[in-house]
Amino acid sequence: MTHMRKRGIRIGLGVFVAVVVAILLLLLNTYGFSRDLDAMLTKYNIQPEQVKVVADIDSRTQLVFYEDYATEGLSLAFAQQKRWSSELRLTGGSLYDDPSERVNTRISALKWSDTDYNTILYGKIHDPDITQLKVSYDIASASTLIEANIAPLANEDRLWYVILTKPLTDVKLNMVGLNEAGAIIYTYADSEI
Repeated sequence: MTHMRKRGIRIGLGVFVAVVVAILLLLLNTYGFSRDLDAMLTKYNIQPEQVKVVADIDSRTQLVFYEDYATEGLSLAFAQQKRWSSELRLTGGSLYDDPSERVNTRISALKWSDTDYNTILYGKIHDPDITQLKVSYDIASASTLIEANIAPLANEDRLWYVILTKPLTDVKLNMVGLNEAGAIIYTYADSEI
């Protein structure tokens, strides 16, 4: 009976230790991603003041819009959390920003694997009256308009972006900008990007 009791205590202690270790690893892996993002950006010489917007694509992938000093434009980086590490990939291009245009546009894409894509349509909104932007991008079919995410920037300009999880080819972009009352005040149609 004493032998069975000791064996039960060892098994119980082993299960307890395994649960505690699993919880600690989960917490470190989850908490570590935000710290890893700062470290990864610094590794690529992207300073915190350059970062304009960080957006979640999914639970393990983030999109970082940053001011690229080399191109003097707004560029993208993708950060992906893996099981025990994180990875940062730069897209290599940047948005050409023309303040005289009411809305600027760029497309960037990244292929993580044969089945894992991220395509980002993005730009800046310079017209303060445009409070909502809807985008259609597919020329193969009559796609419905998707509402773009809009994030404020340091000045009155705003960043707009749409996150897609598929590759795009032969894109023709259509956009509709609405004011606060919901009236269409801007259109951009059938332009290839």
